[in-house]
Amino acid sequence: MHKEMITGGVGTALGVAGTAAQTNEILQTISLVLTIMGALVSFVIVPLLNWYSNAKRDGKITKEEANEGLATLKKGLQDLDDLKGANKHDEGKN
Repeated sequence: MHKEMITGGVGTALGVAGTAAQTNEILQTISLVLTIMGALVSFVIVPLLNWYSNAKRDGKITKEEANEGLATLKKGLQDLDDLKGANKHDEGKN
């Protein structure tokens, strides 16, 4: 009876340790996804919404305004790529 309780306690402790490790991995994944979404919103979506709001003020979007919107999108995507490159560079320092 005493040996069974020790074995059960060890099994439970291993289960708790495994769950804690999985929870940490899940939280890291959630944090990564939220960081990516935040960067996407900051660098691409908000600038495009601002461009659209300004371009649509007169009720139409001209060719020049469309080109400006495309440039805004390209800049946002380039900023995301630069951020990704900076993060890889920082990881190499560790």
